[in-house]
Amino acid sequence: MSSRLGRTGRAFSWRQTIWWGLASLAACAPGASQAQSSVTLYGIIDTGIEYVTNVGAHQSSVVRMPSLTASIPSRWGLRGKEDLGGGLSAVFVLESGFAPSQGTLNQGGRLFGRQAYVGLSGRWGTLSLGRQYSQIYWALPGDTMGPNVYAAGDLDPYLSQARLDNAVAYTFTSSGLTVGVTYSFGRDAVDSAPAGGCAGQSPTDWRACKSMSAMVKYEAATWGVATAIDRNYGGGGPGSPQPNTSQTDTRAVIDGYVKLGTSTIGAGYLHRINHGVQTPTVVDAVSNYWWLGGTYFPVPQIALDAQFGHISVNGGSSAGASVIAARVSYLLSKRTSVYVTAGRMFNQRNAAFTIDGGVIPPASTPLPGVDQTGAMVGVRHQF
Repeated sequence: MSSRLGRTGRAFSWRQTIWWGLASLAACAPGASQAQSSVTLYGIIDTGIEYVTNVGAHQSSVVRMPSLTASIPSRWGLRGKEDLGGGLSAVFVLESGFAPSQGTLNQGGRLFGRQAYVGLSGRWGTLSLGRQYSQIYWALPGDTMGPNVYAAGDLDPYLSQARLDNAVAYTFTSSGLTVGVTYSFGRDAVDSAPAGGCAGQSPTDWRACKSMSAMVKYEAATWGVATAIDRNYGGGGPGSPQPNTSQTDTRAVIDGYVKLGTSTIGAGYLHRINHGVQTPTVVDAVSNYWWLGGTYFPVPQIALDAQFGHISVNGGSSAGASVIAARVSYLLSKRTSVYVTAGRMFNQRNAAFTIDGGVIPPASTPLPGVDQTGAMVGVRHQF
């Protein structure tokens, strides 16, 4: 819902009355502009009951409510815009992620852990500063299942959580074409390593925990394509996946989609060079990850989704995996839906990918080489 910002009703002194009168005269003078401001409150509450097999060393089965994501991660936010005149606007977003199962904050317990930025927007584009997404997050129109608890994205959890602290971003959109660049002075001092966590800004090393990304995307009425590159620098210190600033983790992605009537088919390919990986079988890991999926509406109230993804790691390490996921959603209204979703993770001998992401507690990581199945029934409401 949205609300117009205005002065609250109260009694004014005669001095205040004079000042308000002068301000009103100035606003009505020829050539003067009167700024219009708006703030929108929005959000999603999405949760359900999940069943996962082969969890941990005892290969247990668990039934629980997930804390991070269901079909979409739960969040609420404030989005604001003020018309400054001459085609220029001030913009801001404050967005908080939370776990409906506990009422607690996600993203390391931060109040606005999903987004928190302010900027200026005009015909030349938008320049914003604060906690923001990497450009690779916006470059995934071919991921048809998005952040579903079971999806091809389980093979690279960073893609759905690529947020950067201390970031400056520029985006320009015209006639379906969007270009964007983002630079972070020190990313995610709280997030987990799979989500791109590092030690934040460093006063002594300009490269420590830096991040940079760039994107080009074009979307038409029935198709779209995007490409992006994302690079994270190390510097997290001992115990982190990238302890030194000379180590980098680079991803390059290209993906797209096409709409055919009530169906959408999407596909993508991602190449990753991770100099931070140090294991007996993999050093400076190079991985290749691709996915194929689609969405179909047999009737307007029912959505059918399916997706397959596969990741392979170089060096003969048998550290790759495949995942297949599906979802059926029934739209009770434009804002409320119920759904059933399921997925199966097929791990190679040295791989331990989890079917539901597993990057925050309660983690559901299986033993290396063990497959895993997940199923969930849930409800989602948007406001």
